[in-house]
Amino acid sequence: MADEEYDQDAEQEQEQGGDEQYDQAEEQVQDEPEQEPEQEPEPEPEPEPEPEPEPEPEQKQQAAPQETHNYAAPSGSDLTASKEDIKAYCDNLYSDSPSINWFTTLLKDEKLKIPDLLVDRTGKGGLPELVEYMKTQKSNIVFFLLRVNTYDDEQSSRAKFVYGRFVGTGVKFMQKAKLTPNLGKIADQFQVKHISKDMDEEMKNFDAINLSKDFLRIGGAHKPSRYDYGGGDVYSVQK
Repeated sequence: MADEEYDQDAEQEQEQGGDEQYDQAEEQVQDEPEQEPEQEPEPEPEPEPEPEPEPEPEQKQQAAPQETHNYAAPSGSDLTASKEDIKAYCDNLYSDSPSINWFTTLLKDEKLKIPDLLVDRTGKGGLPELVEYMKTQKSNIVFFLLRVNTYDDEQSSRAKFVYGRFVGTGVKFMQKAKLTPNLGKIADQFQVKHISKDMDEEMKNFDAINLSKDFLRIGGAHKPSRYDYGGGDVYSVQK
């Protein structure tokens, strides 16, 4: 019996001891302050969108100024027609009372994209004046027309015309090569021509004697008695 009482006392003590430990643990839990829940960080304010730049007003592009040309009549000429009006100068030379007896033309476009011409010089001094001027054109391509008045024994008068294709020795080879396909269109701008001559600045054999022989060779049965080239240069035909 004594042993049983001892065991019961021991169990009671253990139970009491366990209860005390539980109570102490409970007190510790109660004493510990409750941890406050972490607050979520406030979201950063979104940056305000930058205002869109105002579109710059469109600037109208100014058209490039067009190149202007002075195509007035050559100085010293009685004609007031534009330099581009080749027909007007031809018509004057072909008329019964011309104000000039020769004129020269240059290429409007040296690259020969178009075969148009511009009147360069006009004259009243006939063949001598024309020859002297052409001797100064070493670097140019020139097309010219010369009027020659013919007379026969009956004093009837007719006009003949010499068409010249002049290429100076200073003209570049490529420019000469581009010229060839355009020669027909250029010649068509001179409606009436009896002789066509190819010349350079030497103007070799371009004189009254040799030109008159050319005229006589193509003249047929009716032969004039003299050829007047202007500037006092007259050739009389030997009978």
